[in-house]
Amino acid sequence: MKILVPIVINNFKEIVRQPFYYVILFSGCLIMLMSLTFTFFAFGEETKMIRDMGISTITISGLLTGCLSSSVLIANEFEEQAVLAVLCKPIGRIHYILGKYMGIILAAIVLILSQGLVLEIALIINKYTKVSSGLFHVSGLIDYVCLLGIYFSLLQVLILTAISLVLSLYLNTVANLTICLFFFIFCHTFSCILPLYSHEPGIASIVIPICYALFPNFQNLNLMSINETVNNSIIFWQKDTVIQYIVYNTIYAAIYCMAIVWLAVALFKRREIA
Repeated sequence: MKILVPIVINNFKEIVRQPFYYVILFSGCLIMLMSLTFTFFAFGEETKMIRDMGISTITISGLLTGCLSSSVLIANEFEEQAVLAVLCKPIGRIHYILGKYMGIILAAIVLILSQGLVLEIALIINKYTKVSSGLFHVSGLIDYVCLLGIYFSLLQVLILTAISLVLSLYLNTVANLTICLFFFIFCHTFSCILPLYSHEPGIASIVIPICYALFPNFQNLNLMSINETVNNSIIFWQKDTVIQYIVYNTIYAAIYCMAIVWLAVALFKRREIA
């Protein structure tokens, strides 16, 4: 722990010093504030429109931060041979990988929480007129569905950042971002495609379970699944179904991230550094 904590802090500081970090942060905040101007065309769905745009923006911002940061911290160090200077110190390769990953996640959490705060402020501004006119109770100012969406966005960032970490050991920034983009799109759609062939005998019955085991099911973490789960509960934060939904996806994301990080450590131990 004495070795890991300084590595995490140094990596976090290195990320927040990068210009792209603030471009992503302030661009996302600007988009969420601009979404207030789009509610004139929502026709009664103002809150849902702001929430959906905001959570989508937070998810994309977090994923860009995680993927770009892994490339900056790992791929660039391999290209510049800076990793040799790090490993010459009494730092194990497992500490190197864990320190990079946790530093990236810490920076992503700060970005997601900052943008999440801006999103909640935008939702409160949108609801304030309803509270003033008596159409909305003040206790409803806090959007709990939005908080749940932000949390699930963070889970997606944890998973894809771990995958980007593995890719950064062998690929440059452009290739890393490209593969992560296609991976993100595929994981949001494959659960809609594969069940169509789940009852067919033969290779499909073997390939489908393997795909569900290897690829994370991001569809369980998107807004559509959140809205379906929440709408089935009258007071969703007191319902066991939603609690089970949160716990299940949290455990799933934690196990998947640990497996991918372990893979990154194993690959890094096998890689020769010239």
